[in-house]
Amino acid sequence: MKKIILIAGPSGAGKTTISEYLTRKYGIPRVITHTTRPMREGEVADKSYYFETDESFNKLHFFEHVKYGKFKYGSSKEALENAWKDHDIVSLIVDIQGIKSYLTQLKGQAYFLYVTASNIDELKERLIRRGDTVEMVRERLSGSELNPLPNSLKQDAHILYNDVWNDTEEKLDLIISKIESA
Repeated sequence: MKKIILIAGPSGAGKTTISEYLTRKYGIPRVITHTTRPMREGEVADKSYYFETDESFNKLHFFEHVKYGKFKYGSSKEALENAWKDHDIVSLIVDIQGIKSYLTQLKGQAYFLYVTASNIDELKERLIRRGDTVEMVRERLSGSELNPLPNSLKQDAHILYNDVWNDTEEKLDLIISKIESA
């Protein structure tokens, strides 16, 4: 059975780092998502994201999509099917609002990993280090709590505090072992 690891959490929690670790160590690719935001330094089109215009974004078929500030983000059904052609397990970084859609539509195939940090100041520092402006950080974390996980999703979530990377790696290794043997 094809499986997907859904990775969600606040900005700066380490979702991309975790997805990259899964690819590097286990060959679990990340399903490429779509965005209308500009490319950041070091990103690669069609690898980091599918960078879209508003017009091209609106033509896609989404499991979910969301708007942060003035930019749109979403994950398409076509991208997931394409990733599953070559891999039994894939990962996807998804907005917390989209989790319910995946869990409902992909029952038994989805593993929900909620990534966060113990300290909001650490999240702010991570965002600044990756190149976000102070204004962008304020916008991304405004109204955000460290654990904005809705009660309705808590029973399906595997919560991972990404405070110390070596500890996170060990926890991820255990998670992958469970998913592969399920």
